Amino acid sequence: MKRIIKNAQLFLFAICLLSYSAFSQSSEINLKGKWIDKYLQVEYNFSSNTKASFSQMGYGMPVSFIIDFSKSPFWIDFTLQSGSNKMKMPGLLRVIDKNTIWIEQFPPYAKHPTEFSKDFKSKARKIHVLVRTKP
Repeated sequence: MKRIIKNAQLFLFAICLLSYSAFSQSSEINLKGKWIDKYLQVEYNFSSNTKASFSQMGYGMPVSFIIDFSKSPFWIDFTLQSGSNKMKMPGLLRVIDKNTIWIEQFPPYAKHPTEFSKDFKSKARKIHVLVRTKP
């Protein structure tokens, strides 16, 4: 009887783990639409799979982006363009659920960051906790 219970527990644990893994690694993420971090007054508006606009406190700009779904967390790299000048800003993306994501942008580095910072509380934090707006 103990063996049956132990096997059932292992089976349930495996199912939960596989379900989480399948969701967290999904490359079928639909970011299209408007996402807002109310606390930091940040807004992302994804218009396609490669184009978006970013604004904070009334100042905004169009950006292009690329997501690398093979990385964990996902890498989302933004390219800002002003005239002939281009600047690539590396970032990280974590999908919490279909209506909540985290995006953290970093200054241009030679090496891409691979982990989110730990700061979720200060006004100076760089992690944007974004919620999809209803159309």
